[in-house]
Amino acid sequence: MKLLRDVAVRHLLTVDPNATLRRAAKVMTDRGVGCAVVIENEKVAGIVTERDILRAIAADQRMDETKVAEIMTREVVSGTPGWDIVRAAKAMTDGGFRHLLVMEMDDPVGIVSLRDLLDNMAAMVQRDASSA
Repeated sequence: MKLLRDVAVRHLLTVDPNATLRRAAKVMTDRGVGCAVVIENEKVAGIVTERDILRAIAADQRMDETKVAEIMTREVVSGTPGWDIVRAAKAMTDGGFRHLLVMEMDDPVGIVSLRDLLDNMAAMVQRDASSA
């Protein structure tokens, strides 16, 4: 079984909590990712996702005035590098979110999306089916 350390993206996209929503959306779009880790004083302060930004737009918040800190998810659920991908997928589906921060001690070491996990699980199923 694959572990989060095997599949997590290690190059985290980070934003400052004082960045505007437009800035966060721009850097996320440029990197082709659905979330950014919010870092304040060298610690994880939260996570901002495309869903957070869409909710803010739907609530008529201004993209150039609203700060990431105003809309980010502060209570970040995380896994450890040793979690298997099925445990991670279950945590994400149970919690209703699509990105899981991978933490070792208090340090972010990666991030994984539900799509990353499903792609890996599908590849495992295909390998098992081919070898049967």
